[in-house]
Amino acid sequence: MQAVQVSCLNEPAVAADAGPPIIVDAEAPAQDQARLERAMNVIGSQIGELSINIADTSGMIGDVSGSLSVQAEELHALTRDVSMIARSNQTVAEASNGAIVSAKSTHKGLETTTQSVSGILINAVSDIKSMATNATETTGVLDAVASQITEVHSFSEAIQGIATQTQILAVNAGIMAAHAGNAGRGFAVIADAVKQLAEQTGTVSRDMVARLQALREIVDQMQKQNIENETAATAAFKRSTEIESELKKFSGFSQSVAGMITEIERIASPVEETTRACATVLAKVSDLDTQVHTSAEMLTAASTKIDRLVSFSENVIGEVAESGVVTADTPLIRHCMEKAEEVAALFEQTIRSGIMSMADLFDENYQPLPGTDPQQHMTRFTRHTDRLLPPIQEAMLEFDPRVLFCAAVDRNGYLPTHNRVFSRPQGPDPVWNTAHCRNRRLFDDRTGLAAGRNRKPFLLQTYRRDMGGGVYSLMKDLSAPIMVNGRHWGGLRIGFKISL
Repeated sequence: MQAVQVSCLNEPAVAADAGPPIIVDAEAPAQDQARLERAMNVIGSQIGELSINIADTSGMIGDVSGSLSVQAEELHALTRDVSMIARSNQTVAEASNGAIVSAKSTHKGLETTTQSVSGILINAVSDIKSMATNATETTGVLDAVASQITEVHSFSEAIQGIATQTQILAVNAGIMAAHAGNAGRGFAVIADAVKQLAEQTGTVSRDMVARLQALREIVDQMQKQNIENETAATAAFKRSTEIESELKKFSGFSQSVAGMITEIERIASPVEETTRACATVLAKVSDLDTQVHTSAEMLTAASTKIDRLVSFSENVIGEVAESGVVTADTPLIRHCMEKAEEVAALFEQTIRSGIMSMADLFDENYQPLPGTDPQQHMTRFTRHTDRLLPPIQEAMLEFDPRVLFCAAVDRNGYLPTHNRVFSRPQGPDPVWNTAHCRNRRLFDDRTGLAAGRNRKPFLLQTYRRDMGGGVYSLMKDLSAPIMVNGRHWGGLRIGFKISL
């Protein structure tokens, strides 16, 4: 809310370039005095109109300044965002280039590894194939050896049978030679020799059979082991075929990496172009950011100067009002001062009766009311002002048709009790609440604080009243101080329409 303050000075204000003072002869004719009063009224009216227009302009400049400040902050945030995008793009570009280098290195390594593994696998497959063939051939040889051993074993068994029969024959011949006596001695010698030969032959035959049996067991074990080796070699050959198939997939993966390199290279080029574009945009946005901030600072300085100009014009109006010249606002000023004294008297009477204490009346512990938007507050004196102030404040609306509201505020701009028309229960719409629920709120803007802290007989201000939703009402704010037992409590504010 942009407001301009009117100081009510007791000393006459003299402008530096006002020229020589106007000397009014006390004995001048009545018509001259009337002309002077009319001139003062015209001057006051024109200065008042100028003050209103300047106040309106000041408020608009304040709005533009605030909007420009918000835009400047947003533009500054945009600059940061663009800068972050530029840095991100640069990071992506660097990552893309790094990925390309890594992918190319990986691709080269995959090709080398694939070729090496392929060569090793081909040699291994050839070796395994040879091993399987050799195992098959060895199995055939061992089978032949086993067959020969079987035949030799059968021959040994036949020899052993013959030796046994020979031994039996020798025994029988010895028996027959014994029965023959001296005639059979020669035959007995031969029978005994044959017996010894048969025993030796049997011994050799048994030893040969035992050795052939042991050799057969060894050959059988070799056959069994060789069969297992042949099976393992065959399985290894089959597995090597599967590995060769997987190796082809590995080669396909290498081709995929090559394709990925191409895609990354396609991405890297637009990213680099985006990075360059972001750098250009960032430079332009940074320049614009600087210009907007400079414009906002210049606009703020212009608004401050206009505020001083409005204060000067309002001071002149205050001097005119205090000079005794009757203006359109004079009756309202006098009535406001009277009602401020009446409010002070009611406060003092309530304190004397013990209903309220001075500590209660000057309570500054503003307790927020939950769920209110705009925020409303309560104090220890709010319930007392709700009881005491409505008769005075409501009657002020009937005193002058220009009056729009009348409310007392403390020195911090807290407005406990408003006119009934502005004291509606809050609803869900903050914009509606701003216009219709103005009680129990802190109006600590420039106008509200000046009205609550002014100690001069009266203060006349021109300001734009915030009605919510970007809607403002241009009006005058008249206030008079409320003094309670010598202490300044606040002021009685009257807002009234401007007559142009």
